[in-house]
Amino acid sequence: MRLLLVHQNFPGQFRQLAPHLESRGHELVAICSHQRPVALRGKVLRYVEPEKLSGLPLGTQLWHDGQQRSAAVAGLANCLAAEGWKPDQILAHSGWGETLGLSAIWPDVPQILWPELWIRPEHGGYGVDPLKPRVTLESQLDQLGRNAMTRAALADATAWVMPTEHQANSLPSEFRDQRLHVIHEGIDTQLAQPNPAVTFALRSITIDRSVPTITLVNRNLERLRGFDVFMRALPTILSNQTNARVLIVGDNESGYGGEGGSMSLRERMLRELEGRLDLDRIHFLGRIPHPQLMAVLQASWVHVYLSFPFILGWSLIEAMACGCCIVGSQGMPVSEVIQDGVEGVMIPMNSPELLADKVLQLLSNPEARVRFGRAARRRALLYDQRLTLNQLSELLNA
Repeated sequence: MRLLLVHQNFPGQFRQLAPHLESRGHELVAICSHQRPVALRGKVLRYVEPEKLSGLPLGTQLWHDGQQRSAAVAGLANCLAAEGWKPDQILAHSGWGETLGLSAIWPDVPQILWPELWIRPEHGGYGVDPLKPRVTLESQLDQLGRNAMTRAALADATAWVMPTEHQANSLPSEFRDQRLHVIHEGIDTQLAQPNPAVTFALRSITIDRSVPTITLVNRNLERLRGFDVFMRALPTILSNQTNARVLIVGDNESGYGGEGGSMSLRERMLRELEGRLDLDRIHFLGRIPHPQLMAVLQASWVHVYLSFPFILGWSLIEAMACGCCIVGSQGMPVSEVIQDGVEGVMIPMNSPELLADKVLQLLSNPEARVRFGRAARRRALLYDQRLTLNQLSELLNA
């Protein structure tokens, strides 16, 4: 088949799917808006990022942005059509409005979309984060633009794919019918697997499993993912485990929660906890290449994953596949993959004292760590890309 893949941050959700489809002999063309190299045998078309308008409400800004992206993508698609190229199917992420003009060019081409999440106020912390206000009309209006784009995109689609039940349940009822397919993108459980002999050097640190190691991994170090809770637990953990170290992976941008300000959350937490942390044993690694991330997880004794209701990060399932002993936050999205006392230990979101207590208990209990790690690995195998990619291939063939 000829397949058009559209994602402003390509490959994005298609990181595993695109090479899998090419290995099956499909002809792929991708459209994105960045200039980074892309590992694709097929053609990669790029458009210029739209200019941001200042002073607009978020919903208006998102809709304006989506309209510009849809026009740019439609222009590239029109050039393909003029060259005589027509896809058999269009696969796209719907979150940025990029597909909205494609039905005008190819009205009979099926579109399979990845909406990822129907944004609600609680996904930004409203009503669940005690430091943010309760759900207000303003917080609901903030997401009108993005959800309006999703609604318009789904109206042109034949099917859509959500990676988890939690994310699927965020959709309005009219989009939860036979067109909805819950299929995870999948992870490589042969790459993400336990390795007791792991050892490597990273930023002048020799990393192996010889000392108690606590890990935290997020795209950005933000409150939505519980970074502040984790940091407040560290003084107790490090004072009671004098040879433990902490490996933290993630950037310092505002993140999904949209936390602004001149000072990053990392800087604010270091200032709040000044004099209470042994900074020689806390290593901020930033964003690191994927093979190094796997080694960090393989070296972990206890991995912490906290989140207010939002999308489920791949890093949690990869940590489970590496046999990590997980301490996670109660409720969605974590509860979809971890049962308390089975695949890991679950705690309330805003409980730094309890987090410290559970981490210390697990650091001193190797039998529990092994039991939880093995169960987590078994659960993660359900998300193996060899299974999920076959499911996605069946959907395309259908």
